[in-house]
Amino acid sequence: MKTQPLYDNNPFQKTFQSKVLSCTQADTGYKVLLDQTVFFPEQGGQTSDIGTLGDGKVIDVQIENDEIVHYTDIAYTVGTTVTGEIDWQHRFSKMQQHTGEHLFTGLAHNKFGAENVGFHLSDNTVTLDLNIELDLEKVRLLERLANEAIAEDIPVRAFYPSDEELSQIEYRSKKEIDGAIRLVEIQGIDMCACCAPHVRTTGQVGILKVVSFNKYKGGTRVYIACGLRALADYNRKMDILSQTYQVLNCKEDEIPEKVKALLLDNKQQKYEISEIKAKILMEQIEKYPSEIVDVTIFTEDLDAKNMRDGVNALVEKHEGLCAIFSGNDDDGYNFVIGSRTRDCSAIAVGLRELLGAKGGGSKQMAQGSIMATRSQIEQTL
Repeated sequence: MKTQPLYDNNPFQKTFQSKVLSCTQADTGYKVLLDQTVFFPEQGGQTSDIGTLGDGKVIDVQIENDEIVHYTDIAYTVGTTVTGEIDWQHRFSKMQQHTGEHLFTGLAHNKFGAENVGFHLSDNTVTLDLNIELDLEKVRLLERLANEAIAEDIPVRAFYPSDEELSQIEYRSKKEIDGAIRLVEIQGIDMCACCAPHVRTTGQVGILKVVSFNKYKGGTRVYIACGLRALADYNRKMDILSQTYQVLNCKEDEIPEKVKALLLDNKQQKYEISEIKAKILMEQIEKYPSEIVDVTIFTEDLDAKNMRDGVNALVEKHEGLCAIFSGNDDDGYNFVIGSRTRDCSAIAVGLRELLGAKGGGSKQMAQGSIMATRSQIEQTL
């Protein structure tokens, strides 16, 4: 690369001066090459630094054709010297997250033989993918061990070993690497190939919190938050919790039982409302004379069971097409159709072809949903 990556040796450097090597128009803004930079480009699963370059903004940094390309909002004169400054809060947060990821995946490798097969660090999310399944007990253990290592304030060292040294070092790497290999060492915990800036000691990570985890491609995807991000996530969740127990008018530890009681009460109320709606529907059905061949009922807020029961009751009395549509013209309708003499599956196909309905069924009964007005449905039937 023409550009010297100053972040390699000093990730805590915030400002620098550099000569503009080239500046060309981009789709949005300009592409600028410098002779040296502290801006870390997007690579290794981590999004780039942002900041300022002279009077302009650096909105993205990429590696293109083995060059570090700065995307800016203004143009620069080739040959001039400019002062650059990274957004330090943005950078330091990334450093906390990335070192935290090394802690967690290094411990997962040491404890359970897990390999880190995926990593993504954006401005909002940190995910790490392991090739084995972890349960809650193992995740909690790794989280505790990582935070114990943070409390120990262990040195973090980034270096380029010689070929001879490299041959003697056992290290982790998510992919094959061409060229010089940069290793990041957390003494006693991890040795991993990595191109990104890191904090000086584990203590600077602050805290590591597993936000969530789930099964992913035969292994486990883990979401973490470290340092100031973990604090922000904690405060956000505490705000939600505080608002919840105030709304529920209960103490913090009473929230689970309070919610269970509300859900049970809501379920009972829904059941009672459903029973009332079913009774009203059946009373309506009883009023239709059996001499009427085809019956179509439009209503609101009926569940699928009530609709099926209603259509079954209609089919017993009426020889033609019996249908119930529940919904409204703005939000669409759910429907159930049934008949002793008509092919309901063919009718469902017709509704799909003419009005874009979804669903299907058998010759005797079909059901689905449709985004159309009552008038359109009636005319089509």
